[in-house]
Amino acid sequence: MRYLVLNRTPLTGRPFPDWLGADHEVVLLTDAAAVSAEPDVRSAQLGGYAHVEVIDDFHFNPLVESRALALHRKGGFDRVIALSEFDILRAARLRELFGVPGQDVASATAFRDKLVMKRILAKAGIPLAPFAPVANLQDLLGFIEQQGFPVVVKPRRGGGSMDVHVLHDPQDVESLLAAHRDLGTDDGAQLLAEKYIEHELVHVDGIVTAGETRLMWPSTQGDSTCLDIKQGQALHSCLLDADDPLLDPVRELTGRALAALPVPDTFMFHAEVFLDADRRLVFNEVASRMGGGMIEHVLQLGFGITLPEVYVRSLGGNAPAAVPAVPERIAGLSLFPPRAGTLVAIPDTCPVPGIDTYTRHAAPGTVLEPARLSVEKIGSVLATGRTRGEVEMALAEALAWFERSTVIRPGTDGTGAGSAS
Repeated sequence: MRYLVLNRTPLTGRPFPDWLGADHEVVLLTDAAAVSAEPDVRSAQLGGYAHVEVIDDFHFNPLVESRALALHRKGGFDRVIALSEFDILRAARLRELFGVPGQDVASATAFRDKLVMKRILAKAGIPLAPFAPVANLQDLLGFIEQQGFPVVVKPRRGGGSMDVHVLHDPQDVESLLAAHRDLGTDDGAQLLAEKYIEHELVHVDGIVTAGETRLMWPSTQGDSTCLDIKQGQALHSCLLDADDPLLDPVRELTGRALAALPVPDTFMFHAEVFLDADRRLVFNEVASRMGGGMIEHVLQLGFGITLPEVYVRSLGGNAPAAVPAVPERIAGLSLFPPRAGTLVAIPDTCPVPGIDTYTRHAAPGTVLEPARLSVEKIGSVLATGRTRGEVEMALAEALAWFERSTVIRPGTDGTGAGSAS
């Protein structure tokens, strides 16, 4: 079979030809930013493909689809593979143009467009926060009048908490209007408003192959949220223990939500569930792709599998690795975000017991800006232990160590007044 792979993430660790197997021909269209500038690394990343095209401005470039169609006319593709949130719809459109199986546009839209998704879930009786589309100021003011502050406003087809606003008062409304001039156009904005819920965020990650759920396991972000990292606060997450009382209710709700949506036969998923102040579960949303922010690495440590590999091998008709019913060990992560200023000092190694991996993502002298995405970081750790309690203790100690050891000073030259961390 002949596979087309659309890629925008670093290719190291994504050996698509190896995962699909030698019996298949693999063509790669990749973002130039995903390919190393080092000749030896670049050669290894691009080896094994029948054809490769490296494309600039991959996200906004319609030539990605144009080139894919031209290549299909020459040789014909049997399948299209895309792992990124922002290529889900693009890949679905190509499948329909090619006439090949896989996630179609209706399914991709239900996962990518939060308004479409929530309307489907609401009709199925899935508990949700009140929501409404927002195309203009009248829509927004009407929703606020009905629900009161605070209100969350987000892009209907966003990702990574980008451009998510929590409105607490009329001044925040004015700030939103300044950021979204499309609210004043005839075509209107593609936004969604939701009633804000105080919550603990539980995310659920897993995979379905040939209609069978192979993995569905929740993690909790505890007292951190995806929006906190944009305010300069660390984000952490940890797998639930096998005997956690939340485990079965969260999985049951996630299963009901997936059953209501037009799912493909084989797909990865990343769902979010709110545990509100009254300990009730409220479904937020679900994506048909791997969770971001190092969740993949947490699942590797906990279950001993690489979820994208299981997914791609399954699409190639190859037997993927067995997935344990429960984690072999509990694993978690913590992301340390940037704050405005110049990075003066950042440690190279982490001495905290229980930390499996520490990674420095920025070098001294780097001029930093506040995070725009929930996955932006200057440092990160992965921790393992026998229980969630052990892992969360290691993550807390690592955060305290990182804040003591890292110096960010205001300004762009590193000489301004400021304190460590």
